Amino acid sequence: MAVCIAAGAQQQYEINVESGRPSGIIDEMLYGQLFEHIYFSANNGVWQELIYERSFEPEHFPGIPPRDGYFDGWFMDDEGVLHSPTRYEQPLSITEIGSDDYEITMEVNWRSFKLARRAWSGGLMDIRFAFRNKEDGAPYYFRIHDPYYETRTFTPAQTESQIAAADEARARQAVQAQTSTANFSISVMAEREAGVGGRTRRVSTFEPLVTAAADKSQVNEERDWHKLRISCNGNTVKVYWDDKEVLSYNELEKSGKNDLVFWVNYTEALYRNIRVTSANGRRVYFEGTPKDVQIPDVAQQWTGFGPGKFSLVKGDAVNMDYSQRIESGAERSGVFQGPQNVVKGEKFVGSVYAKGDGRLSVALRREDGSFVAFKLLGPVTEEWKKYDFTLEAESYVGPADFAICVQEGAIQIDQATMSTQRGLDAGGFRPDILQAVKELHPTCLRWPGGGYVAQYNWKWGIGPQEERIRWPHWMWMDYDQNCFGTDEFIRFCREINSEPVIVVRVGFDRPESEHEAILQDALDWLRYCNEPATGEWGAKRAANGHPAPYNVKYWEIDNEMWEMGIVKYEAAVRKFSTEMRKIDPSIKIIACGGFQEDEEFINRSGSYFDYMSLHHYEQQGGYATGPARLGQQYDRYAQMIAKSPNPNIKLFISEWNLNSIDWRTGLFAGGFLNVCEARDIVAMGAAALFIRRTDAPDWNNAFINFDYKDLFKAPNCQVTELWYNHFSKYRLAYTGETGNLSISTTLSENGANVIVKVVNPTNEAATLRIKGDWPAIEGAEFEYYAPGSLTVANSMEQKDAVALKRSSLKPSGNDIVLEVPSLSAGVLTIAKKFD
Repeated sequence: MAVCIAAGAQQQYEINVESGRPSGIIDEMLYGQLFEHIYFSANNGVWQELIYERSFEPEHFPGIPPRDGYFDGWFMDDEGVLHSPTRYEQPLSITEIGSDDYEITMEVNWRSFKLARRAWSGGLMDIRFAFRNKEDGAPYYFRIHDPYYETRTFTPAQTESQIAAADEARARQAVQAQTSTANFSISVMAEREAGVGGRTRRVSTFEPLVTAAADKSQVNEERDWHKLRISCNGNTVKVYWDDKEVLSYNELEKSGKNDLVFWVNYTEALYRNIRVTSANGRRVYFEGTPKDVQIPDVAQQWTGFGPGKFSLVKGDAVNMDYSQRIESGAERSGVFQGPQNVVKGEKFVGSVYAKGDGRLSVALRREDGSFVAFKLLGPVTEEWKKYDFTLEAESYVGPADFAICVQEGAIQIDQATMSTQRGLDAGGFRPDILQAVKELHPTCLRWPGGGYVAQYNWKWGIGPQEERIRWPHWMWMDYDQNCFGTDEFIRFCREINSEPVIVVRVGFDRPESEHEAILQDALDWLRYCNEPATGEWGAKRAANGHPAPYNVKYWEIDNEMWEMGIVKYEAAVRKFSTEMRKIDPSIKIIACGGFQEDEEFINRSGSYFDYMSLHHYEQQGGYATGPARLGQQYDRYAQMIAKSPNPNIKLFISEWNLNSIDWRTGLFAGGFLNVCEARDIVAMGAAALFIRRTDAPDWNNAFINFDYKDLFKAPNCQVTELWYNHFSKYRLAYTGETGNLSISTTLSENGANVIVKVVNPTNEAATLRIKGDWPAIEGAEFEYYAPGSLTVANSMEQKDAVALKRSSLKPSGNDIVLEVPSLSAGVLTIAKKFD
């Protein structure tokens, strides 16, 4: 049930606006957005590359369904080493054994690291093997665990699903029995009740059957390979670590059918030489590569059709490692993906590389297999060659897949790309998203993240498109193809008249041996953007078609560094800031805040940065009260900064939003922006999420929401757009009682109008009388949203469920009396009368 703030009978309020001269200056950089590569916002979103997996590379195996777009999965490398995911508990099935007598052997390695606090990163030492089934099919586990790495956890409380997962983890921890030192154990899972957050829940926990301490030679950070052998014989299991028996248990239940499954818990583990045999070694149950990580016949983002033969060919590709081979006879076979949105008059323009013999074609293919557009390419030769194409449906309108087809031979294909002619005419950007962003007109764009930054290598995203390699792993549900890199970002910013803010990584989760190289990457990036074409990296930018420096002014030193801890992060800020300012002294440095030690950080190191970056994601119930609480927080920062050695530091609220998609987001956005406009200390802002594909599993709070053919704006976007359309930098002071109303008053930059932005988050209408020191007024216009319910939301089917309304007001003497609807956000423009 939605919660409203009741105001009882209709309240009457009165303010007196001092319009003679501004009381302060508001920085329009408040109206920015976080442009993170999340849920296809850039790849196949803003940038209209219509092909997913254009280089036909295989993907990691995700052991669990998508939750929030985890970072990686299981995969086997070229040396036959199996790599685990580093996030979440993701299982990988190895084999099924139809006996109770068998031996499992392998070698195991891992990387563990201790962080100051933990929220979402890996680095734990928690490796598990489901090696045997109980009679009821539940597993017995062999577990290697060191609780040393499980430092104090915290939850940033960013989304509902993250909070729920954290509550469950706390409940499990409350009842989980475990030792305080590194250990080996044989365990089963047990259901227990735990109380967390005022409620009781049932959680699954490990129940050790037998435990043995592990010494430093057995479990450490040296990354040595260790030999593991698990020997099962009837009711007995013996575990050997580096040829030494470490565990024995003789009360196993007999099953006769046993599943071997690998698990890790936020642990970066490696395995090799995995082998499962009968107890006497004569029968091999498993050896080699687990089925789920074997190279598929068809790249995962594509689907094969027809009677042909398919395979991914390694070592013979235009881009990266793999190409797709298709062999077919007279009947057409191929691969497809989609859907694409086919509209009248639209042309699909692209290219594909191919080699081999046979007939190669491309098509737009309906779900029933019929073609609505077709293009024969060729002739195909024995050498790789690029084949350009244009596809246009004559009369068909609707969804269709893009297909690459082969007949009468065997052809390898690679590096397929496609856009629409309208997208190409728009500079490569998807036209409808580009237009929606222009209407929102964010004043700054913080890019490329967000959490995305920690994994990002900017050098992947420069140079010719066909030479850019995709990400090696999944993040935010996408193997980003790096089609939208630095040059595209700067061009996008210029297209929408937005100031770029680039975020560099410090490698908080990487070994110290890599830190100098990570710093050098940041310095190279700065040079690429800002040095003249005569410099090493400026010359590379010029070679990519951009001889003039970009002169990027704002540079942020990573994102949400709370896990790293203030000691290490502060040292990184000092080092990065010093080295970056040597290259370009004119840049502005942004440092992450949100530490408990922010005041000490500012006092010790405030001279190394110009802005402190803070984040806040309000939960749904705080749509009305959240902005005022944030205002009090920002006032405390203003006081601590004023007393610091660098009183010129400003706040950058670089991620903010309400975690909802309904009208509550509009009320929160208006209240939040009013709070920021009222304070000199807040100079920059960036809302998040900016753009999101609608099928994403989490973070359903985006301003612009899209699918393959359409988009809609959420209420937070609508209100922010309305607020910025009436932006003026001239803040006006006012006096009077406003109750639960949130109000911001400004003077238009031509001095002709007084602008009153008002939010009423209560479920009762209010009357607001606005007085001023003006000699007279001509009238006023009120533009507002008041959908009548907190839970009204826009959608693809009803894009204006939250609709803008307008009314004209006549003066009441020398005042304006505004009836402020319940649950409303609007802008009143008062036209002053001049003699």
